[in-house]
Amino acid sequence: SGYTGASDTYIDVDSPTGNFGNLWYMHMYMRSDDPERSLLLRFNLDGVIPSGSVIQSATLSVWLYQLVDFTSGDWIEVGPYRVREYRDWLETQATWNCFKGSTYWSAAGCENTSWDRYGSPDSYLYFYDTSSVNAYYHWNVTSSVQAWMAGAANQGWLLRAIAHDGGSDGVSFNAKESAEGYRPYLTIVYEPPVALEESTWGSVKALYR
Repeated sequence: SGYTGASDTYIDVDSPTGNFGNLWYMHMYMRSDDPERSLLLRFNLDGVIPSGSVIQSATLSVWLYQLVDFTSGDWIEVGPYRVREYRDWLETQATWNCFKGSTYWSAAGCENTSWDRYGSPDSYLYFYDTSSVNAYYHWNVTSSVQAWMAGAANQGWLLRAIAHDGGSDGVSFNAKESAEGYRPYLTIVYEPPVALEESTWGSVKALYR
């Protein structure tokens, strides 16, 4: 409520030039071993956390509203991958092919681990055919937020399918265009820097007499 620094969309191999940044939902899908729809999420932290703070934990939370093509025993593993510093994607322009305008990902779908995103997720969760829908799910993203506060450019995450049981499986989440209470959110626990108390030269000398 009142925070306007979030950006999110999803990218789709079946609509490689389509942008979905204005929709209230985001789809993720995997067929065989290949992600076919993935999510992009970013929270602008400029001025939100005091410089010099120690990041103790950070948690990304996204509302799941449906499972897609799940049958008994199906599962899908999902994780947030930090997007590389030079991929300054735009919510209103990002597609499966391009991260903004006509500037292409190195590999379509933000899949190049040297230029588009990092190769390992911050954390991961499993969704099963028995998983609850209409609920928030939470990923530990402490390492990403620590890197950004240390000076790395914040380009958010690619939330993508890592693996699944085979065949086709998908999950759908609410985007920031949803009503409050269903939007993605980021929770950061930090220790602010200790303020230094100003001392005069006279008082410093007095301490050592």
